[in-house]
Amino acid sequence: MKNLLLVISLIIIAGCSSAQKASEVNASRVSIAPYLSMSCKGLATEQNALLREAEALGAQVDSEYSSDKGVEIAAWILFAPAAFFLDGNAESSAKLSTLKGQLEAIQEAQKINECTS
Repeated sequence: MKNLLLVISLIIIAGCSSAQKASEVNASRVSIAPYLSMSCKGLATEQNALLREAEALGAQVDSEYSSDKGVEIAAWILFAPAAFFLDGNAESSAKLSTLKGQLEAIQEAQKINECTS
């Protein structure tokens, strides 16, 4: 019974952070207009650059998520009020959301410009 209570408490505590995994970050809407005037080659180049940047930022978001969860558990165990002041990874997640939106806009522009992969 004691172990069950401990497990339930840890599950509740672990759900308190605002940190997100990279896979949980949704794309924000980005205007397609800047991409419509680009050539297919330019779109592909921009897409590749954004993919590399999104991959690196995704790894950073996941790292911050893991770190935040670890700090959160330690904060709850050592000093519970400190757990309410964790920042999460909102800044990195917002950047990743914008990158994902840009990638979606490029894909839309590629379809409109009838670019082939």
